[in-house]
Amino acid sequence: MAQTLALSLLILVLALCVPWTQGSDGGAQDCCLKYSQRKIPYKVVRGYRKQEASLGCPIPAILFLPQKRSQPELCGDPKEAWVQQLMKRLDKPPAPRKEGQGCRKDRETQKPGKKRKGSKGCKRTEEPRTPKG
Repeated sequence: MAQTLALSLLILVLALCVPWTQGSDGGAQDCCLKYSQRKIPYKVVRGYRKQEASLGCPIPAILFLPQKRSQPELCGDPKEAWVQQLMKRLDKPPAPRKEGQGCRKDRETQKPGKKRKGSKGCKRTEEPRTPKG
C-alpha cells in the first residue's frame, strides 16, 4: 500500500513537471525549418527576430517580419552576407526626408481653373509667408 502511494505521488510530480521542460510558452513556438533560397528585399520587411537553435528550434535563423502582417515570417541563414546586411539596414533609423521630397500631388503642376482636393496621406507643411511690398 505504501509503495502504491509513493508510486502515485511520483507519477503526479512527473506529470506536473513535463510542461515546464517544453519551453516557456508550452512548446507552441514558431520555428524556421529551412532557409529562404532567395534574397529577401528590404521593402517587404518591417523587422526581424533571432531564432536560437538552443531554444528548441532545429536550426539557428533570422525570422524577418513581413510588412503585411497576414503573411508568414521569412527565414534567413544568419551566416549569409545578405542576411547580415538586411539586419543592419533594418537596425538603422529611417533617413529623414529631404526638403525637395514631398507628395507626388504636391509636385504636379495645377491646371488653371481647376481646384485640387486635399491629398490623402500627405502632410503639408506650411512655410512662413513674407508680406509682399
